[in-house]
Amino acid sequence: MRSHAVLVGYSTRGRVVLSTLFAAGHATDFTVVDSDPGRVAQAEVDGVRAVVGEGWRLDVLWAAGAHTSDHVVVAVTDDALALRITSVVRSVNEDATITTVVRSEELRELIEFLGADHVLAAEGVGEWSRAMARVPHERHPQPEWTVLRRPVARDEIGSSPLACGSEVLAVFREGRRIWVEDPAVGELRHDDVLVVLSSAPAGG
Repeated sequence: MRSHAVLVGYSTRGRVVLSTLFAAGHATDFTVVDSDPGRVAQAEVDGVRAVVGEGWRLDVLWAAGAHTSDHVVVAVTDDALALRITSVVRSVNEDATITTVVRSEELRELIEFLGADHVLAAEGVGEWSRAMARVPHERHPQPEWTVLRRPVARDEIGSSPLACGSEVLAVFREGRRIWVEDPAVGELRHDDVLVVLSSAPAGG
């Protein structure tokens, strides 16, 4: 039985996660999405179907088949981008199993809230395969990401939530969460509540 997977970010860690899906029989073929033309070219050299583009863009995800895939692995190097991509993937595919790789383990609860089924700390991904040497990784100060809710501003009423900035993830309306990419959200109303991604310096 065919089971399609999409890998967003053609990184070493992403490929380890994907190989695990294949070894366990959860995927039979896959498509790569990456914004770096060089990595996309490498994927094609490796014989992998690849789509070049940002993993949060709906047209790119559709081109890769993420809307009908059984599994989506998000393995980009930037945690903020991983958050955004996870939420968009979940908005286009409610049934896929989403695995997101992050540098900061503290993001687990937040990324699960945004739709990930499995959250892996980047440092631990190498343990998934004994054949894969652990890749040393530099420590960088990590921002603290959180999801906030705020009312719609007066000048935002009547506009699309997509026009309110990339930090807006969803809209709560009449007790229901609607992802910003869902056409059903339409124009913002005065009583809507926006779900917003916010960051602050670590330890701040």
